[in-house]
Amino acid sequence: MNMIKFKKEKIENLPLKKHYLFSLIFNLVIITIGLLANFILPPQIPLFYGLPSSEQQLSPSIYIILPSIVAVVITLLNAYLSLSVDNIYLRKILAYSTIAVSFLASITALKIIFLVGNL
Repeated sequence: MNMIKFKKEKIENLPLKKHYLFSLIFNLVIITIGLLANFILPPQIPLFYGLPSSEQQLSPSIYIILPSIVAVVITLLNAYLSLSVDNIYLRKILAYSTIAVSFLASITALKIIFLVGNL
């Protein structure tokens, strides 16, 4: 019981909590858009642009949510690290890098949807 109270107090004292919350909500909205866009996307989409131009770049259309899922994982990891770091400067770097990762993941997903989808 005492451990639960300790964890709850620590989460309430999360620095820049609004930044992490904004990032999570933003990524959940992009995941929802990706799931809804799955109806207008072809069966395979070019998701892995770093690979050579071939079928290796293609993935199933449901994977359009993959960049946002990775951004959610990074957000949760950065929030956890922010709780364990005492330096305020590092906490701010973690919070703002979370927003940057979320923004770049959303650009990736939305660009693919608008390029490949029938809009």
